[in-house]
Amino acid sequence: MPNKKWYWTEAMDAFLRHMYDPTVPGRSQELARRLNVPRWVVNHRAAALGLSHPKDRPWSRQDEAYLEANLHRVSVKTLARRLRRSPTAVKLKAKRLGLRKYDEGYTASSLAEALGVDPHWVLARIRTGRLRASHRHTERTPQQGGDSWLITDEALVDFLREHPYDIDLRKVDSLWFMDLIAPYLQRTATEGRRFRTA
Repeated sequence: MPNKKWYWTEAMDAFLRHMYDPTVPGRSQELARRLNVPRWVVNHRAAALGLSHPKDRPWSRQDEAYLEANLHRVSVKTLARRLRRSPTAVKLKAKRLGLRKYDEGYTASSLAEALGVDPHWVLARIRTGRLRASHRHTERTPQQGGDSWLITDEALVDFLREHPYDIDLRKVDSLWFMDLIAPYLQRTATEGRRFRTA
């Protein structure tokens, strides 16, 4: 059976622009129910309209102190919920503050948000082996969606090197992307200088 195509009207787009907020738990599911479409269709359309990345609110000193004090104690997802920000925004701020949560990589959903794609896009590349990922070994049951994936910065950069045309940079969170590749660009420049002086 061919995949069903979903058509969006101007009124539906206007409603989505007004109501969509990726930082609110359950919002996509609620909008899907009200629009009578699957949740992934809502998220896909939101990405196409450039709504996947919430507007970045300024970080207060209290927010930064809370992030620094709790990064190593609770998950990024929990921090994002408490700070009312996206997981990607929390990770980006942690990097800028010089903080690192060594045991926390990307889930398929958080990586999809950063890349401006649907989570199914990420899962498809994991299943084909193009994007390296490992299970987090959580205790999530099959009814809860099963064990989630862990995708490291290194695995993602390897994927981008091997498949540079597989993503649309216009949809990618630009600040996050620059923070992702900056260490590798610096390393390449250093190696280039060493080669010239050898």
